[in-house]
Amino acid sequence: MNSSEDIVEYAKRINRTWIVRGDLAQNAALYLQHLENAQPDLVPVVCGYAVEAAKHASRLGKDPKPAFYSGLFSRTTREERARFLKDHQWTRRLAATFQPVQALPEPPQG
Repeated sequence: MNSSEDIVEYAKRINRTWIVRGDLAQNAALYLQHLENAQPDLVPVVCGYAVEAAKHASRLGKDPKPAFYSGLFSRTTREERARFLKDHQWTRRLAATFQPVQALPEPPQG
């Protein structure tokens, strides 16, 4: 990814194309719209977290969706989690404890 605009578009495309439970994809899109109005500088940050977390999970052979959505919602306030993740308790809990990939240990080589 070359620019913050690229990473945002990439994250939005992932969100549009993945099949997820309930209204998670719709709420993620609404959350990004909310951020674009309230804190536009945060949009590329959370999109970057989401994409990198999904890639990291994939490298470990894990489902990338929980990592992606926990990264995307990682900087939410308690009120935002209640609004955008009210029907998604697991993602809500993951988002509240998310750590960027840079803070995670590398998978063992072998």
